[in-house]
Amino acid sequence: METKTNRIQKDLETLAAFTSTPGQGVTRSSYSKEDQMAKAYLISEMQKLNLTVYEDGFGTVFGRKEGTLKDAPSVMFGSHYDSVVNGGAFDGAAGTVAAIEVMRVLTENNFRNDYPLEIIAMNAEEGATFGPSTGVSNSRAMMGTMTEEELKTVKNRFGQTKLEAMAEYGLVPDLEAAKRDPKTIKNFIELHVEQGPVLDRENIEVGLIKYLAGIGRYKIRFYGATADSTAPMTNRKDALVGAAYFINAFDAKIKALGSSVTGCVGRLDIVPNSNQFVPEYVEGKIEIRTFTKEIVESVNFNELILSILNEVEENYQLKTELEEIKRINYPNPTGPSIMNADNVKKMEAICNQLGYSHSIINNGTGHDSMIMTDFVDTNMIYVPSKNGGVSHCPEEWTDYEDIKKGADVLLHLVMELSKQE
Repeated sequence: METKTNRIQKDLETLAAFTSTPGQGVTRSSYSKEDQMAKAYLISEMQKLNLTVYEDGFGTVFGRKEGTLKDAPSVMFGSHYDSVVNGGAFDGAAGTVAAIEVMRVLTENNFRNDYPLEIIAMNAEEGATFGPSTGVSNSRAMMGTMTEEELKTVKNRFGQTKLEAMAEYGLVPDLEAAKRDPKTIKNFIELHVEQGPVLDRENIEVGLIKYLAGIGRYKIRFYGATADSTAPMTNRKDALVGAAYFINAFDAKIKALGSSVTGCVGRLDIVPNSNQFVPEYVEGKIEIRTFTKEIVESVNFNELILSILNEVEENYQLKTELEEIKRINYPNPTGPSIMNADNVKKMEAICNQLGYSHSIINNGTGHDSMIMTDFVDTNMIYVPSKNGGVSHCPEEWTDYEDIKKGADVLLHLVMELSKQE
């Protein structure tokens, strides 16, 4: 059995047409008219397969095929179909379309599954819609970690809270009803475009993920006093000098923790940003990536950052501030998301059987899979991204034949996992 490239292409081109910015990439924000159009199309494709189609209390769509085992946990596979503003046609959508194509092939071949099979199509993965750390909403609602506080407080670019945007969309969320007992899910599998250059650069057809790095984000602020460039050096309160001290000290402390964590100050905003004046204000953004759960448990990164900021205040007579950019109900930073190792081995064997080149690849951004790993046996499949691996832009591209190869791996893994051992 194998998936069909032409059907994958048709689905993706159809979804790409549901955009509020024609000719300027795909803009399909959560709870928009374009979201509704895409959802209607996906539901219609599921109904053609005689699946039981339903939505949970958060608007997540499922297409279920029962198995021979009663009251058994399901093999769940899919991804999201929303996009960032002026995004691409493949991020998220490739995984959703691959899931539908897998179910088509199984249906056409009268495949007899023991465990139930469920497609999942999620419409609120992108954190860009409501701001940093607000994404992967459907998976969080399903696993019971979404909060009413978040629904009422975070806002999109139109100034709407999640609750207000949902109401306009025609949805009254019920977080309690959206919760899913993890025991009802045997496996969760997500195919996704790499959003990086590695697979394409190394001419590898399929990426298999063992873990996704955890993440922590912070803002740091330095308040000094502006002065002309002629001001005596001894009297200055230079916010940028304080920021530079922080950057060097932070870099040294992160390096001292070893290979299980990385971090940097990756952005600075300076006021006034001029060679003629002493900077009076600097805002920096920190990103930390964690590779073991032990580093998160053993190091208090909040205290680590504050200790350096205190040194800046003492050494340079500046005022400083720390703001955490964290997902409500989650630590900052989070630990890495560990995939099911046995299934990685199964996928390696499937790739060998199908003649697809493959490698382990653990880089990447956040996905719904990273939420699911804490509750359910989870795995991810990456397919190559072209154009240097760019994503979240109109130039995002993955060849349809590459998606087909990833979908074939998904197909055979689903077949294997759906059979009673």
